[in-house]
Amino acid sequence: MIILLTGDDQFAIRQKLEHYKAELDPQWLELCYHRFPSSALEQAMSAARTPSLSGGQRLVVVEDCNLKQWGDTQLESLQYLAQMPDATTLVFLATNVDKRLKIYKHLLKYGQCFELSLIPPWRTDLIAEAISEATAKLNATQAKQMKLRLPKDVVEYLAEAIGNDMTRAASELRKLAIYTNGQPVGLAEVQSLIPCQTQSNLQLAEAVRNGESEAVVRLIDELLARSEPMLVMVATLLTQFRTWLWVKSALASGIQNNTEIAQLCNVGNPNRLYYLRQEVATMPIRTLIQAVTKLVDLEMSIKQGAVQANAILPSLLAIARLFQPIHSK
Repeated sequence: MIILLTGDDQFAIRQKLEHYKAELDPQWLELCYHRFPSSALEQAMSAARTPSLSGGQRLVVVEDCNLKQWGDTQLESLQYLAQMPDATTLVFLATNVDKRLKIYKHLLKYGQCFELSLIPPWRTDLIAEAISEATAKLNATQAKQMKLRLPKDVVEYLAEAIGNDMTRAASELRKLAIYTNGQPVGLAEVQSLIPCQTQSNLQLAEAVRNGESEAVVRLIDELLARSEPMLVMVATLLTQFRTWLWVKSALASGIQNNTEIAQLCNVGNPNRLYYLRQEVATMPIRTLIQAVTKLVDLEMSIKQGAVQANAILPSLLAIARLFQPIHSK
């Protein structure tokens, strides 16, 4: 089985990998489970073609695959995909892929692609569904007297408080299961146990958009003091600024129908366009492009480990300064 996992939902990707890993014989795990960087593609392909010593399943994972940077050498190595043993699961991990690439089409000739993208933070309805599903999965592993019972208002609050960070959602649900010990739990109690962080992230996006440097400093200090992951912080900002850019671009091109704009910009609720139109009214498209570019660069630097906690503030202040001339006129 040949799998390409692509997207920014690291929690879902880890779940997929754990599912494939669970199919291996635990006694032979060290000999049947292999992870390789993309620079070691040839070694990964060699391991994948080698029959398992246990006679069972083998799992080979190739990490951080940037298909755009792969050329003839990698394409030649991938010619062996047709020779993969049936007992081998070969998984390629990529943040994103260009489906026009020859190498992508070659991978799909022999395997499957699963796109695992984060739920947009404003789609609290989908996040609530995901939290309900995660609760059901957790309960499936719990003893009957330990099952977690969450009323609808609690699930809706968790969707707002946690946002699309499903890694944190899984952690908070496990804590709630231990805390409640199978007993019902109310909204006020959950609110005292699990602070709402996504709202602060969205407030940070607003502060950056308004060029409010003092508010940016305060909100970043609060988020870092609560151990908010930098990647989650920047991912929320990037999603918000991309939406603003897409909506501004659609309006600039002459599209006025809210439903059409919502479809083009991946906005789940067309009614949200009433607010988005107001938000982008005074935002120059050139400034939005600069902001999104800087946020993409910042996100990549964080993923590569090149940015520390004390370096995120100057980057976001620099983006906020892009918008200050708009509000000083």
